[in-house]
Amino acid sequence: MISPADVGTFVVPGTTLKIGEGDNTGLGVAVSDGRAISTVVGTVSREDGVLFVKQKTDPIREIEIGDTVIGEVNRINAKTAEIKILFVEGKPVRTLPATHQFADIFVAKIVDKFMPSPGDAMRKRDIIRARIEQLSPIIRAECRSRDDLGIIHAICPACGQDLVASGDVPDVNVVCNRCDYIGFRALSSGFGHGYDIPEDSNISELNRDGEKWSSESMQFISKDGERPYLSPLSDHRRGSVHSIPKDAERFLGSVHKESGRGGGQRPRREMHDAKCTMCGDDTKLPFKPTPGAPARCSDCKEKVDNGNASAEELANERTNLNAARENAKETMGMKIFVGGIPYATTEEQLSELFGAHGELKEVHIAKDKETGKSKGFAFITYKSHKSGSAALVALKGTEIDGRKITIQESNRGGGKRQNNRNRGRGNRR
Repeated sequence: MISPADVGTFVVPGTTLKIGEGDNTGLGVAVSDGRAISTVVGTVSREDGVLFVKQKTDPIREIEIGDTVIGEVNRINAKTAEIKILFVEGKPVRTLPATHQFADIFVAKIVDKFMPSPGDAMRKRDIIRARIEQLSPIIRAECRSRDDLGIIHAICPACGQDLVASGDVPDVNVVCNRCDYIGFRALSSGFGHGYDIPEDSNISELNRDGEKWSSESMQFISKDGERPYLSPLSDHRRGSVHSIPKDAERFLGSVHKESGRGGGQRPRREMHDAKCTMCGDDTKLPFKPTPGAPARCSDCKEKVDNGNASAEELANERTNLNAARENAKETMGMKIFVGGIPYATTEEQLSELFGAHGELKEVHIAKDKETGKSKGFAFITYKSHKSGSAALVALKGTEIDGRKITIQESNRGGGKRQNNRNRGRGNRR
């Protein structure tokens, strides 16, 4: 039989403890059937007649603002790079909670240089040193405020050899000594040195902070709006000295035969003038704004994405959007679903019936693609929302050739429309 654990003994939950006649029980101790039992991991202790277990369990390591972390580039997005945090420098290596295992680095916080996409300054699997600057609503890091921040280790995306720093070619700072890959990384002064950085290291100067890209290099960095995997220097291909794969040409444009490099530029997206629905400032958007739908400037979009928009700002935007929807109703008109029409009904008949209540924009009877016969329902579009509303009231219960039709404002989701189609077919004779 195992003897009860005395003072100074390391115990785990469930261990029987030796308790004195005058002892009271404290933290980490429970009494059951006259026995004192440990409920935590720790060391049996006694002070002032109280028997307790001094807990030894390591607390969860949580990241704090200002921490320097080592991470692996896990994902490259259009404007952010996601890193998987491996450990926090200067603190004990402990398991991080699930909410503290990943951080985003915004493209403007990578290096002090024009950079359309994070994919132009780092690649997946690169090892990076970064500083935590935000914890909520998502963890954000940066690597441009100190020379020791940035990529500390990278492998060649073509052959897997460790890349080495080089300043021999303009706008290039890493090369592969095995193959002919060259590229650019946001280098830490500790690149190639591991975690111990020599005091005289000046590798970070190869980033050429503040300098512009040469005109030759501009064709190889991401174009505005491109995803990183569409950049000629990204991981889907071997590097700037290799020809573009056939499956990538349709994204990247033509290829110069002399150099084998991507010379064609993707057409820039058309930008549309708009007013930000949140702050009201003039802005440009890569899509045509829809009345009543959010259309935010870049600052407001980032504020909403980061969860920093106030309740008052969001409430004001909702008010503006509702007002815009109401104002747009008249100009957008109304589309009406008409179910249960006889198969022989023509568009001319429907135009005559519905046209009596306002100017029509379109009359369309749904037809079977193979037979060309009517499916028994149609869509009527009025130029005026007011006319459409009046028609819904006036034509309720109307019959065509003795058959009662069903009419309602068209539902974009299609759920109610489908039910009405089925009812219409059931009433058809």
